[in-house]
Amino acid sequence: MTGIVLAGGRSSRMGRDKSVLPWHNSDLVQTVIRKVGQVCEDIVLVSNQPRNVPPGVRVVGDIIPDMGPLGGIHAGLTHAKSPFAFVTACDMPYIVPEAISFLLQQAGEEWDVVIPSNGDQFEPMFAVYRQTCIPAIETLLKENRRQIIGFFPLIRLKKIDVSRLRQFDKELTMFTNINTAEEYARALQGL
Repeated sequence: MTGIVLAGGRSSRMGRDKSVLPWHNSDLVQTVIRKVGQVCEDIVLVSNQPRNVPPGVRVVGDIIPDMGPLGGIHAGLTHAKSPFAFVTACDMPYIVPEAISFLLQQAGEEWDVVIPSNGDQFEPMFAVYRQTCIPAIETLLKENRRQIIGFFPLIRLKKIDVSRLRQFDKELTMFTNINTAEEYARALQGL
């Protein structure tokens, strides 16, 4: 399986590149790559700037620039070596590899996206996408539509209730991302 880590954002709410913020004995992006790498052999980091990455991790830029996370998913899927890919963001250090494996097991051949949901609330940065999504994503990008869930009506979507993922993380902190300096400070206090 391919793991896609998005690190192309502007980090405007953080005020600096959050991917390189210190985390444990590393930084955020290296932590996320390490955890995703426990499940996925092929890892693609989507970033529009040079990055120091572990051996074997491929860094790719957006194919269609300035389209946010949806553009990053598009680039990652285009460069993925396998038909299915787990997608996450570089600011989600609480990822649980067992939950990634669980989502990948749910994919099967009949689904294009397998995504945790709480009713109509989705976790698009902790989901499995199939390369068959590329045409639907391109349709939105060409219309300058950037909302990830915008292409969901065009594909075969499997929702996984978030309650099923509590077996891996009772508090569901794996869905937490760190966007601001305040969130980062609180997260460091909790380490």
